[in-house]
Order: sequence, then C-alpha cells, then structure tokens
Amino acid sequence: MNKHIIIGIFLLSIILMLSNFALADTTTTKNISVGTGIKDTHIDYTPYREIIVNEPGVIYQIRIINTGTREKTYEIIPNTDIIKEIGTYRIDPSDRIILKPSEKETVYFYLAVEKAVTGRTVIPVIIRTGLSETSINLVARPIGPFQAQQKTSWLITLFKIILIIILVIIIILALIFSFKKTIRKKEEELEEEFKPEFDKDMETYY
Repeated sequence: MNKHIIIGIFLLSIILMLSNFALADTTTTKNISVGTGIKDTHIDYTPYREIIVNEPGVIYQIRIINTGTREKTYEIIPNTDIIKEIGTYRIDPSDRIILKPSEKETVYFYLAVEKAVTGRTVIPVIIRTGLSETSINLVARPIGPFQAQQKTSWLITLFKIILIIILVIIIILALIFSFKKTIRKKEEELEEEFKPEFDKDMETYY
C-alpha cells in the first residue's frame, strides 16, 4: 500500500511541474526574417505581442546584421505619434548603432500600454542607414485584465479537474492492489491452517 502511495505522490509531483510550465506565459512569438531595401543588411525581428493594460510592457527584438564590407550606422525610428496614443516606449541599448562588416546586434524595443486601447495597433518602425531605409511593423494587441484573468482561471480549473481525476484513479488502483494482496494473504493463512490438520489425518489413516 505504501509503495503505491509513494508512486502516486511522485506522479502528482510530475503533473504539477508540467502544469506550471503550461501556465507560464505562452505569448512568445518567433522572430521573422525580412529582406530589406537596404543593401548588405539583414533584419530579424519580433512582429507581434499581446499585452495587458497597466501591466509591465512587452519587448520586441530587432536584430540587424551588416552583411557588407563597410562599417554602417543604423538608426531605429518608431512612429512616436502612434505610440503616444497608447503609451510609452524605449529602445535599448540605443536607437543608433554602429556595425562593422559581418557584425550583428540586437536592439530591444520596450513598449508599455498605459491608455485604453480597443483593438490591434500597428507601430511602423523605420530602420535607416545613410540614404537608404526600410520599414517594419510591430503589432500590439492589448488584452484586458478581465480577459487575461478569465483565461488563466479557466486553465487553472482545467488542471485542477485533471489532477483530481488522476488522484482518484491512483487511489482506486492502490485500493484494488491492497485488496488483492489482503485476499492472497488470507488464502495463504488458510492453507497454512488446513495443512497440519491434513497431515495429521493422513498419519492417523496409516
């Protein structure tokens, strides 16, 4: 019985660990690569984020690679008018970077939504070097606190139900094995009780 309880606790621990991973933030978006209008330049960036109003902002990654043979200076210029309508931003380490040939660097675009937004917002960002430039779009879709809480509550409820079902199954299996073990033990005890009497009868007969 104790053996089955230990196994059950071990399985529940694994399930709880998996549930924590599943409840973690899943809004991470894969970066996409784009061909640019800038010669000898390659750009990878995060195109989309879901954000919650009045919560810590999100981060867009913009990686720029100088594939040419000359040093280049790049400027990252977002559309500040659109950003002001929803919140604030900052760019780290700088909105102006210098890359040597074959060098690459990732800049981080932090966006915090501080005002009520009803729908999807597209933030154009110009990347310029010399007289050449290209534009990328960073998409922000705010999620209301109630919606986020509702989604999280639904996931937690689902995992609780699954855990309860698994726990009930483990308890039932443990009881079945324990019951079978008890019956087997009683049968062995009965056999041990009847065996001496049988042997005694056989001796009397002879």
